[in-house]
Amino acid sequence: MNALLAGWAAGYIMAVASTAALVFLVVRLSMAGAWLDRWVASEVPRPLLAVPISLGATFAWTMIGLLLASFYEVAEFEAKPGALGSPSLPFTLIIVVLAFLPLPPLLLLARRYAWLWGALSVLFAALFGWMMPVLAAR
Repeated sequence: MNALLAGWAAGYIMAVASTAALVFLVVRLSMAGAWLDRWVASEVPRPLLAVPISLGATFAWTMIGLLLASFYEVAEFEAKPGALGSPSLPFTLIIVVLAFLPLPPLLLLARRYAWLWGALSVLFAALFGWMMPVLAAR
């Protein structure tokens, strides 16, 4: 049960960070051109889009957190050797690999925001690869 709560908490923190990043991108990119006007009326303030973005990100990331926590429990990663401050080195390595898999396509699409993609990847690795197993072990 601790792992599920830890996964949900890590997912929620990731959702808050993703919401901030996506709202930043929506506001920044909507100033650059009218590409967003195809889907959203131009009278709608762009920061108002934070509400649906937040709801979607919260649902998606908490579900991902619960799935990763379930994987952690079912595969019995808590019994594996720990390192780097994590109770389970194999799980942490899997999460780090997952965290950096989307970076190449994101960098091809928008190299300008490499700092944002890198920060989100590091946050994902820290939350799910380190914080979640530490909280699950308590």
